[in-house]
Amino acid sequence: MKKITNLLLVLMLMGSIFSLAFAVEADEDDQGTPINDQTGQVNETSSPHGHHLDNDTEREVGIMNNSFGARIRLLQLEKALLTNILKGAMTVQVLKGLNVSTIELDEILTNLSDVLDAVQAADPKTNDSVLLFVELKNESKNLTKQFRDTLRLLLDNETIAMIKKQLQNMTSDELQNCSMRLHHWIRQFNQNQLYRLYGIIGETNTSLINEYINGNISLDLVKLQLHKMVNQMTKEKRHMIFSEIKEENIKNKVHTQKMLDDMGHHGQGNGHGRPH
Repeated sequence: MKKITNLLLVLMLMGSIFSLAFAVEADEDDQGTPINDQTGQVNETSSPHGHHLDNDTEREVGIMNNSFGARIRLLQLEKALLTNILKGAMTVQVLKGLNVSTIELDEILTNLSDVLDAVQAADPKTNDSVLLFVELKNESKNLTKQFRDTLRLLLDNETIAMIKKQLQNMTSDELQNCSMRLHHWIRQFNQNQLYRLYGIIGETNTSLINEYINGNISLDLVKLQLHKMVNQMTKEKRHMIFSEIKEENIKNKVHTQKMLDDMGHHGQGNGHGRPH
């Protein structure tokens, strides 16, 4: 029974550690639904002030309590927009080759480009970066859905699937550059989180962090080493660390809720988001 209790404590502690330190690494993929995806079902909730937040968006704003986290979310949105605009433009070229009218699709792509410009111009250090991120992401998702719905009216599913297959590995210099910047800021964010975590557990040897930041070891290896470190601690030490990390996570959740509430209050005014 004692071994089971200790094991459960270790598992709870590791879960808390990784929710604190590695919230971003798992979110490096594109946000939103691809422009040529045929499903795209999203579960949404509403804030008390009318903002529609899908479950992913509500989770994503949780790391936007500092400029690193805000920059990462904006870069992820930029990457998703760049990907969809690139694939959308190539889809339009295919349709023109089939003598299919693309007027509506061209207009949607123009609007997506306007959203991209707004994302690229957004300052992650401003207080309204959360509100701006949510508004721009919602615009992006709505326009992407419009593109997909319009495409379905023009082509059958078999032709859409054929086009989708052709566009799977498309890329551009701008997209690759965005991916590199995103990768850099994710590592910077995680470096800060790791130093905070080391401060909590009382670890002074930072060589593991340096190896991770330099790209010499993977995040999985960092997790493995942290797991070994926790296993070597006394039961009392584990309890102390678990309590501190739990308190830290509660503070983060409270801060996230405050950001969402502030976002809702902004939404009651005459529009403090991006001008239309």
